[in-house]
Amino acid sequence: MPPAPTAGGEPGARGHGPRPLHGGGNAEAYAELLPAGEAVLAWLKGLHARNPALVASDRVVMPDHVHFVLIVDFDRDPGFQPLAFAHRFMEEVPKDGGRCPPSPPPAAPTSPLWEPAYWVALSFSGRQLSAIRRYIRHNPARALWKAEHPDRFVRHAGFRHPLLDPAFSWSACGDLTLLGSPFLFPVRLTRRRPVEEQEGAIAEAVERARLGMVPVCGFLSPAEKEVQRRLRAEPRARWIKMVPHGIPPRFDPSVEDSRAFADGRMLVLSSFPPEVPVSPISRENCQLMNARILRLCGPAAEAIDTSKDGGLRPPSPPVSPPAAATGGSGAAATGGSGAEPPYFENQSMP
Repeated sequence: MPPAPTAGGEPGARGHGPRPLHGGGNAEAYAELLPAGEAVLAWLKGLHARNPALVASDRVVMPDHVHFVLIVDFDRDPGFQPLAFAHRFMEEVPKDGGRCPPSPPPAAPTSPLWEPAYWVALSFSGRQLSAIRRYIRHNPARALWKAEHPDRFVRHAGFRHPLLDPAFSWSACGDLTLLGSPFLFPVRLTRRRPVEEQEGAIAEAVERARLGMVPVCGFLSPAEKEVQRRLRAEPRARWIKMVPHGIPPRFDPSVEDSRAFADGRMLVLSSFPPEVPVSPISRENCQLMNARILRLCGPAAEAIDTSKDGGLRPPSPPVSPPAAATGGSGAAATGGSGAEPPYFENQSMP
């Protein structure tokens, strides 16, 4: 039986509350391990010599916690217990922080920096293991982004805004100023047609974002995910991602979303209570989400339906760039009602 990847650990996670990281996000300081961090790495590197059934890979030491993937050969150690291993690790590693302290350094803590907490996830899936390894690999960058832009990573529960229907339980995370754009437009692309058949709608949505408009979308169907992929590659694009579930109190954005948050390019918005689970995705919630996207963007959207025919009905006349807007924050681009942004229609839900 080949070794089975079974556990990813995060002892000492954030028990003392948020702390500034590494001299205000200085990348050079971030790379500096303290003696306690060196000792933690040495303990993990020597694990296989002490127990040939165990290998600790993907090791990343943070200021107050550590991440690693533990690969277990159960043929060699059939009685291995992940939780017992986690407790042993926490007892044997140094009790000080792993990387350099903030600058200026804080007052000496009254309790050990490593907290009596850990996170363990058993993984027998290659896809899940790849996701865990990606999370660990990018954890230092995510920590720096959060330290440099803490306001963009705050989960705003009970969020209120003039554009949002107060009858719903709104929550948000990201750049809240995106809701102030007068150029919001909904994007909904069907999953019933191949992505390549919707190329015109995809390109149109990305081009409008490049000109300064703000697409609002769930980014759920393959074609919508292609839109988001291209938006990430377009340096001037900004977008609002509506989700068909609640935003949990410990919302942990992906690496890609974290980068977009730090750059001030994305807002994640939910109209559902936080207890509505992320998975499985509910068809009913997707329908509600899509209806609320329409209400958010308002009646200015001109429909372009990609699910009923093979082509697009482009708006006429073409939309002027947002730079031509006049008349204050509520003004539409010059050119009259024909210059309003289109609506990318979708008749299917996930």
